Parts: sequence; structure tokens; C-alpha cells
Amino acid sequence: MGQQPQPKPHKRAQQIAKFKARRAARAHQVKRRVRRLRFAALAIASATIFTTCGLTLNRLVTQRPAVVSEQRSSTLPELPLWAKTALLPLPSRLPGRDASQLVYNVKTPPNFKQSQELEEIVDDVVKLATEKDLPIKPLSITLINVKTGEIAGYKQDTLRYPASVIKMFWMVALYAQIENGIWADEGAFSLYVSKMIKESDNEAASFILDLLTDTQSRSKIENDEEFKIWLDKRQQVNQFFRGAGYKDINISQKTFPVPYLRLPEPLEIDLQMRGDPKDPIRNKITTDQAARLLYEMCGTGQAVSSAASEKMCGWLRRDLRPEMRTQESKTWGDFNPIQEFFGEALSDVDIDFYSKAGWTSFSRQEAAFVATRDGSTVYILTVFGDDAAYAQNKTIFPKMSRLVFDRMVARNSP
Repeated sequence: MGQQPQPKPHKRAQQIAKFKARRAARAHQVKRRVRRLRFAALAIASATIFTTCGLTLNRLVTQRPAVVSEQRSSTLPELPLWAKTALLPLPSRLPGRDASQLVYNVKTPPNFKQSQELEEIVDDVVKLATEKDLPIKPLSITLINVKTGEIAGYKQDTLRYPASVIKMFWMVALYAQIENGIWADEGAFSLYVSKMIKESDNEAASFILDLLTDTQSRSKIENDEEFKIWLDKRQQVNQFFRGAGYKDINISQKTFPVPYLRLPEPLEIDLQMRGDPKDPIRNKITTDQAARLLYEMCGTGQAVSSAASEKMCGWLRRDLRPEMRTQESKTWGDFNPIQEFFGEALSDVDIDFYSKAGWTSFSRQEAAFVATRDGSTVYILTVFGDDAAYAQNKTIFPKMSRLVFDRMVARNSP
């Protein structure tokens, strides 16, 4: 095959100039996006304060968890005790509105470019885990350079248990229903979303999932046809994302324990929907899917709508100051979304940080959007360690986070 004709020097210069202009425009767009997210976070502050007040009231009342009833005459779920204490109304579904056919609005996955330089960073993260005697078979990583659209990963397409990272997906499904006119009042959800995302509260998450799918935790359903109807409704959250290219995602299982329903673990219908006890169906997503959702919320503002994306990123925003970390531990109990996670290692740098972490006795997960305030570095890091060794290691996620941050900053420095 003959050589292709080369462009003339002056045309080549024009091509380079156009490329640089497009790249500068994209960088400017990212900077504007991050600035807008900061303002959105301020709007969330009042709801956070209200949350803290509700928690204080909650401690003054002796909690008596509700028993899962055999049959409930109403389709409305029971309110958690803290919601009753705070005198929260039950969110009202508008009559005649059906969410069963609703699908996530971003139908086409982002067209990211594979990057050898990012792959080297990911390889070093995997190497770090190996050096700390952690297993790498249950490890998945996705790294995205938001400014350039580059991506790299390690076992990033492997479906793994996401723990509380899944609550980020339920939040998106909720805002989609709100903006599609399913619910009468967005404000009725503020405290529930705050507790689910900021505190990773399982009661709020259970309540929201019940409302999203118009189902409830209850006794087993012996009739096959009736059970299929219930199961199809619960799995609407899966179809919501699968219809937009989130392949094989499963986010239909609640996170446990759910104290106000007296569910220390999956029981009755929540156990029934898992199928074979020897090989139960569990929530599963990939680090790529978590990273994609963060990108569409906080990177491009496409998730549901630009306005909804700003609100959702506001809920995900974390204050990394050490004094705030201590305050969160006192307020929110055992789970702290900064300590022992990515943000712990970044409290000394000037960044905006948005994240959702997950932790159980047998796994540790986090998805984070990180942006330096000078706009030079913007990236997404998602890591799932689906093994007890990661759950027990309190320093590995901060070390991974700092390694990636230092390398990304150095890569983007002039």
C-alpha cells in the first residue's frame, strides 16, 4: 500500500491549532462544571444541619423497631422512627403516575480512550496491594481522567458486591422519578437522601428503595404468580439502568441491617428473592459502572438533568478537614466516609472531593470524583476490594488514593 499524502505545513499548523483550541475549551468546561458544583454543595448545607438535628432527637427516644407484618393493608411503607421524630410527612406519589417503564436518560456509555499512562498508575495501585499482602483476585479498579476522557482499569468489568456504593444508584433513580413527575414534592425526600448518602444510613436506603419500586419487606409470598409480580416491581431499578447500557447490573437487594424493620439480615421475602441459599443472588456492579455514573453526574452533568446532577453531586460532597472527620465520627457512629477511605489521605491538598464509600466485614469499596481547585487535575477513582482482607486493612485505601493523586497531579503539571 502506498504512502498517504502528508498535509501541507500551513494546514498542519491549522490542524494543531484547532486541536489545542478544542482541548482548551474542554478544560474550561470542566472548570466551570466544578465551580457550579461548589455552589450546589452550599444548597445542601441546610439539609445537612437538619439531619444532625434529627439525629439528636432520635437519641432522645427509645427505638422500638417495627415488625415485618404478614400482610399490610396499605401499600405505603412505615416511616423509620427518626422520620417520625422529625415529624416528616410520607412522600406522596402522584395518582396515575407509573415509573415501571422509566429508563436512565444517558443511553450511550461515554466513549473513553484507553491510556497507557493511566494504566501504569493503575498497575502501581495493584502492585501496592500486592506489597501489603492483599489478594488481587478480588480487586477491581477504574481510573478516569475527566479532562481528557482517558481511562484505565484492572478487572474493571468484573461484577462485584458494591456494599453502600449502590446507594448512589438509588439516588439517581429517585431523582429521575422526581423529575418525571412521579412524586408530588421533592423536598419530602431531603432528609432521607441526606441520611442515605452522607451517613450511608440503611433505614433511609430501605425506605427509598421501597418507594422507588412500590414494594415492601414482608413475609414470604407462597403464590408463584404473586411473588413474580412483587419481584418484577423490585427489579425495576435494575431495568432502569440496564436499558441505558449498564450491563447485568443488579441493585435490587437492600443493604442490611435495617433496624426499624427488625431485619439484621435478609429475612422472609428479602431472603426469598435471593434464590438458592447456596448461591444467593446479590447486588453486583462493576467499578466501570460506578465510575461512569459519577462521570455523568459530576463530570458532564448529564445524569437525569443538569439541575439534578448538581443536587446529587452536592449530596456526595465531603469536607476533608480533620476536625470535620472527628465530628462525623461522633455524629454518625461507626461508619465514617473519610477515615480509612480515599479522603483521609487528601486533607492537606486544595481539592473538591465527592464520594460514596461502602464497607462491610468482608469488603471495602469507594467511588470518588476529585478536582483540584485550580482546575488542572480532575479524575475519578473507583476501587472495590471484595474480600475481608480489604475490610480489615484501615490504611490501604488512603495509600491508594494518595498514590493516584500524586501521579495524576504530576502528569498534568506543565
